[in-house]
Amino acid sequence: MIKRLRSILILSVMAKFLVDTATQIFNPFLVIIGSGLGISVVAMGRLVALRSLMGIAAPILGSIADKFGYRLVMRIGLALTGTGLILGALSGNYVIFGISMVLGGVGAIGFTPNLHAYLSSRLPYAKRAMGLGIVEYSWALAGIIGLFAAGLLIEAFSWKTPFYFLGGGLILMALFFGFLPCEKTEKRRASGGRSGAASRDAVEGNYRDAVEERPKPGVKVLYRQIRQFMDLGANAASAWANVWLSGLVMFAMMNVVIIHGGWLEVEYGTGPSTLGLISLIFGLADLSASMTVSLFVDRIGKRRSVIIGVLIMIAGFTLFPFLNRGLVPAVIGIAIPRIGFEFAIVSNFSLLSEQVPENRGKILGLGTTFAFIGSSLAGLTGPSMYLKYGVWGLAPVSLASAVIALLLLIFIIRERSAV
Repeated sequence: MIKRLRSILILSVMAKFLVDTATQIFNPFLVIIGSGLGISVVAMGRLVALRSLMGIAAPILGSIADKFGYRLVMRIGLALTGTGLILGALSGNYVIFGISMVLGGVGAIGFTPNLHAYLSSRLPYAKRAMGLGIVEYSWALAGIIGLFAAGLLIEAFSWKTPFYFLGGGLILMALFFGFLPCEKTEKRRASGGRSGAASRDAVEGNYRDAVEERPKPGVKVLYRQIRQFMDLGANAASAWANVWLSGLVMFAMMNVVIIHGGWLEVEYGTGPSTLGLISLIFGLADLSASMTVSLFVDRIGKRRSVIIGVLIMIAGFTLFPFLNRGLVPAVIGIAIPRIGFEFAIVSNFSLLSEQVPENRGKILGLGTTFAFIGSSLAGLTGPSMYLKYGVWGLAPVSLASAVIALLLLIFIIRERSAV
């Protein structure tokens, strides 16, 4: 069992490394990719926002995965992300690249939250932060290896080269994930909970009842179905606050990260290889935070850990405009809130996974939706605020979002013990 779980975690890290590299590649190289396409940094920010906006489909895909299997939806997500990257590299205009961003966004939100749900269904709550923390090493490794390699490839060839590598790798991963063991939902579906004729009779009876009681279509029916879908049960207040927190912390960090490559290039003359090196440094910071989560969060508590991470973000956003006095202090100024963000967001995966355990795919999908909405808004605010006000325009916006997240943690969000 332990050996099998170790293999699952290794394959998960490998696949998520490719997905995370594909997601992060726009942060340091936004200006360079935009120049290759012949569009402005603001227009590129809008395309990144469009990609992130696809996160609104996450709870729907999560509910589908709850019924039909996380593994199936993950494989489709990997294939779509890989296809989107290759299409983006082949595109020569704004519209086709936009379509590729939509495919990549849908694929990413089909993969990541359902990977967390799949692993959460196999990991006991007492060790869940350790397992999910290990998987989130991929985010850090994307910066340490993925973006650093992307910078070298862009400088040696073109901005398209890493897109081809990542796209091909993701399509291969979609095939490899077919060898993962079935999750519990798939086993229940295969056995039907009974055997033989009794199982068939039960299924046929349920089908007849469903057909007879099926309501007629209409606005009221649609409204009722939406209400049922959005109902998170007795723990709804804490669960919804936890979902909102995912969006707030993501917006706070991405508001800075989305434009940091352009900012450092304009103010300090950094090129692709230097930006790749800086991404490596950020990746090491992310890795230290993820390792800390996997080692300590199960002991000190998930909610308490998220609070610690958000407090670090608040301190970082307060300091970083004052550190914009040279390349090294500027990088340190970005790294401080980024460490807090990584610690908070990875700790929050475990906290969120147990808010509504009977609908884990849906609740994690909702968290991803709000995170992607936050990222989408950051794609609009970050570049425009920097162009208008510089670094001093970024800090207050991110700080306000982090403070609201802290208030939710203190007054509404509760950690629910696993049953």
